[in-house]
Amino acid sequence: MSEVSLYFEAHITIEPVVDERLEVFKTLCRRYDFRVADLLMKKRTDDTPQRSAFDSFCTGRDQECSLLVLRTIQLVEDLRDFGFKVWRYKIESTLMDSEYQDIFSLLS
Repeated sequence: MSEVSLYFEAHITIEPVVDERLEVFKTLCRRYDFRVADLLMKKRTDDTPQRSAFDSFCTGRDQECSLLVLRTIQLVEDLRDFGFKVWRYKIESTLMDSEYQDIFSLLS
């Protein structure tokens, strides 16, 4: 197994949004080549006054880490400028993805 990253993936988690706000979120994400998840992610057992039990999130990919970092920063800043509450962002290095190669032959 190679120790070289296939690609880098960024995730941005925000407050749960629906309807018109969801469309604004999608529009902003498209500017930076991020895709909005078609579901709300349940991260906590219960709602609190500060946080819903659910989050909305988006994902972006790039083979160049520095480009993905820049796109992530720009998107987070735009989301905040448009009044979205950004809870988290992270960038991961992908070492293995069966979509590219089933190295363990588990899906064949």
